[in-house]
Amino acid sequence: MRKMFALATVTAASTLLMAGAVLPASAATTGASTTTHPYTCSNSGSGSAHVVTCTGTITGIGNVVKNVNLNVQDINVLSNNDLNILETSLEDVADVKAGTAVILQKVDLAVATVDTYVNKLSIPIDISKVLVDIL
Repeated sequence: MRKMFALATVTAASTLLMAGAVLPASAATTGASTTTHPYTCSNSGSGSAHVVTCTGTITGIGNVVKNVNLNVQDINVLSNNDLNILETSLEDVADVKAGTAVILQKVDLAVATVDTYVNKLSIPIDISKVLVDIL
């Protein structure tokens, strides 16, 4: 249902743009999330006590859903856009790895976090600063 809504939105926006209509920025960028494992990330603390905390879910073997808490200890405060990029990376891993062993998914989430920081946000970080807990 969400994919159909997103496709309809894109199609309608494309038709309006081809007809010469000017869309407000929010209408042009609206898209529905298609993840089955949504994540929410936020900043807390400051300086050496700063932590980015992400919460979400994974689906383990046998379709058992587990709640996940991921903490990144880093002095860099992420912008809202950076947080969205991190959330999407975590959601992608959780969606693709669903049904695999929980321990492997924890490792994959940690690796994806480091990859996102280094390659998408240009922030160097060591994997030892990433803690993934199953709640």
